[in-house]
Amino acid sequence: MLLLFLGFIGCASLLAWHNWRWGLLAAIVVCLLQGPVRKVLPGTPAYLTLSTVPIWLALAANVLMSQRAVASRFLGNFPVLSRRFSWFGLYLVIPAMISLTYGRGSWQITLLGAFVYAAGFALILAGWGGWKDVRQLDQFLAVYALSTGLFLSGGVLEYFGWGNRTALLGTAALDHVWVTHRTGEAVYMLSGFFRSPDVMGWHSITVFMVAFILAMRSRGKWRLFWAAIAIWGLLSLWVCGRRKMISMVPVFVGCYLWLVFRIRGSRRLFSMIALVLLVVGIGWNLVGRVYQENPMSRFYVTVLDEWDDQVIGHGYRSVLETVRQAGVLGYGLGMSQQGLHNINAEKPRLWQESGPSKLVAELGVPGAILFLLLGYAIFRTGYEVVRLHADSDKIYRFAGVFAIFIANLASSVVSGQIYGDPFVILFLAFLAGSLLSGARMQEENAEMRNQGES
Repeated sequence: MLLLFLGFIGCASLLAWHNWRWGLLAAIVVCLLQGPVRKVLPGTPAYLTLSTVPIWLALAANVLMSQRAVASRFLGNFPVLSRRFSWFGLYLVIPAMISLTYGRGSWQITLLGAFVYAAGFALILAGWGGWKDVRQLDQFLAVYALSTGLFLSGGVLEYFGWGNRTALLGTAALDHVWVTHRTGEAVYMLSGFFRSPDVMGWHSITVFMVAFILAMRSRGKWRLFWAAIAIWGLLSLWVCGRRKMISMVPVFVGCYLWLVFRIRGSRRLFSMIALVLLVVGIGWNLVGRVYQENPMSRFYVTVLDEWDDQVIGHGYRSVLETVRQAGVLGYGLGMSQQGLHNINAEKPRLWQESGPSKLVAELGVPGAILFLLLGYAIFRTGYEVVRLHADSDKIYRFAGVFAIFIANLASSVVSGQIYGDPFVILFLAFLAGSLLSGARMQEENAEMRNQGES
């Protein structure tokens, strides 16, 4: 099975090299299969979490090589982003030199860190330069929501006891049980076909958000279909036991409604609110009927009492403690990446969980500031891209993608562990480029109209 799966990854990478849009589908399929395959293989090899990386790289190489000067055109279109990327890229030399000094094998960690940032930038370029029109983006989102939604069934099956019948469900095959006693009773977190509750929770909330976006741009029976997929995402999300993922629901919905209302006014605002009430109302009702009263429900309620302590503790206090321990310049490039325990090298022990503390631990205070400036430039540019489509229905796609990033940003303040997953971080990088591609599409459409008039 291992040889078959590795062969499938190789074929998928070749497919992405030949046709990058088919490569997107292949990356999603491999991402969904890697959990079940890993669970049934002897030793449950951890390196299979990297199985989508060669596909993403082949996809990016296809786009970058098939179009002339993608990077220069991208940076030329966004001068502020160009400067911020340049500043951040130059600064990475300092944390790279720090991580190289730990001794035996630490160069591997430095290389890993450099690879993550370089691959992320390459996927942003691929997302920006690949799409011809917004319908292709819709198709990509639809394929992700449908295929991932199918695999989310594992969480519900595990809840109803199927986890005891097969190693494909849950984390027993990985010799790990996810449980918390924060409410005074055992609350078991489920993962379904995925390797952890975090991973299933992220895919569940992403299916909800993507399906909600597709429901907003649809009419009639298709709107009801995508609303049903969004409700299914909520049902799957409930059993993962990750409060940070549940918290992304109001952040996404609130940001989406605010963004469309601010840019487009009250047009279709009532239909959007009606869709929110339909999806969330039916979803909440089904959660109560399907799962009934259980420790998970009481556990989720605690987020209302603890959210301020969680945000302050993970977003502020942990950063101060990290600076005290690691110094102003941090531990070095790659030192806060996921999976370092699999690298045989001299390295410091890191405890950081939240996004801000992991960022400061790896890049130091100056690097974290530069990263935040870069992130702000991306979000500001993305907002302007959404505004470009104020008079078009395309705004509902781009505003939704923007809201996805705001929801992920809010979640990362409390915990950044899921963003160490290769598929998640490269998927989001590609989606960021797709958001920014809205400006290129608008410009190319204007040029085509002008040529047609002349």
